[in-house]
Amino acid sequence: MKQRLNKLIAHSGVCSRRKADELISSGKVCVNGKTVTVLGTVVDINHDSITVNAKPLNAEKKIYILLHKPVGYTTTTKDEHAEKTVLELLPKLSERVYPVGRLDKDTAGLLILTNDGKLSYELTHPKFEIDRVYEATVKNAVNRLTIKKLERSGLEIDDYVTSACRIRIIDRDKTKTTLQVTLREGRKRQIRRMFNLVR
Repeated sequence: MKQRLNKLIAHSGVCSRRKADELISSGKVCVNGKTVTVLGTVVDINHDSITVNAKPLNAEKKIYILLHKPVGYTTTTKDEHAEKTVLELLPKLSERVYPVGRLDKDTAGLLILTNDGKLSYELTHPKFEIDRVYEATVKNAVNRLTIKKLERSGLEIDDYVTSACRIRIIDRDKTKTTLQVTLREGRKRQIRRMFNLVR
């Protein structure tokens, strides 16, 4: 799996991507024993040997955190406009961790945080077809025709077209419907926008 060197270093928890660029430019990073100073260098995670400050990059302890994100927290590591970020919910860590994917500020649910760049890539890249399962409650009774419209691919939402999804009714009455929605993509506010489109 190929990835930009600065992104790999940052995702490994060594430092930020900007600091990784500084380390590369100053000759502190080696790939397969050779010093690399070119920004934008692409490496193969599975085959290349990488050292930062003479230490193997893969020597860092991997951390995996399962967090139940409450409503009101932004899924980001740093955002000057966010009132609260998910990192504020974590204990103090010696390594940097990053969210795998994201949940909207107004959404609660399971979130993985890790410094394992390979795992993050495999969980989020569409080619691996990893299901994302959500539970959504919407106003009014949603009928089968609406569900079929949402399940098929090709719904246009602003600047993108949705892929096919699966929807199962969990509970329904005259005032609301609770559904299980399974996606293989995670666009910004996708579920909210999908249901707004067919109201």
